[in-house]
Amino acid sequence: MAVSAMAGCATAEDPGANSLARQQRATLESLQNEIQRLNQELDGTVSHREGLQTAAPKLEKIFSGPIAQGDIRVDRDPRGLVITVRGRALFDPDETQLTPAGEEILGKIASVLSRDLSGYRVLIEGHTDNQPVEDAEGTTNWEYSIGRAVTILHYFVENQDLAPERFGVAGYAEYHPVDSNATEEGRDRNRRVEIVIAPQKVSDAPGR
Repeated sequence: MAVSAMAGCATAEDPGANSLARQQRATLESLQNEIQRLNQELDGTVSHREGLQTAAPKLEKIFSGPIAQGDIRVDRDPRGLVITVRGRALFDPDETQLTPAGEEILGKIASVLSRDLSGYRVLIEGHTDNQPVEDAEGTTNWEYSIGRAVTILHYFVENQDLAPERFGVAGYAEYHPVDSNATEEGRDRNRRVEIVIAPQKVSDAPGR
């Protein structure tokens, strides 16, 4: 009788075991879905970085003259594709309004952002040297650097009709120099704007 009872227990359906099996299947399915999502995200990131790599030589060709003069640089770094423009190529000294030549440069960048890099995120970073702005009436290099970045933002959005949700702005004043502020040449290099085009896309951005 004891043997028969034990056998009956062994063959009877165990609700606890079934519940555990269901939980395991649900966990496995969730892990498989997450792996699939991560793979798709990785494929998308690779594709977007390839788009930036394709755009870089086009920008280098468009700006071959200013690049040779040292006014523009096109680089790829972990942030994405970075277009560095010296302040003198966009603005008059100590000004935050674009010159006609500056508008021409930004118009060419906007055409690439519109056609070749549609939907990519863009961060506009303003940088200064360590000298105070002349006749600034209390305006510091913080306001000055972000003021130039905001001017460029308005140009892209209002003059070139690029989607505003693609953009962000930042002002770093003199605290991210690329050269020494001990010389005029170094200060000239530090007075710049960096347009950082990020590899991730804005999923809900319009085509432009």
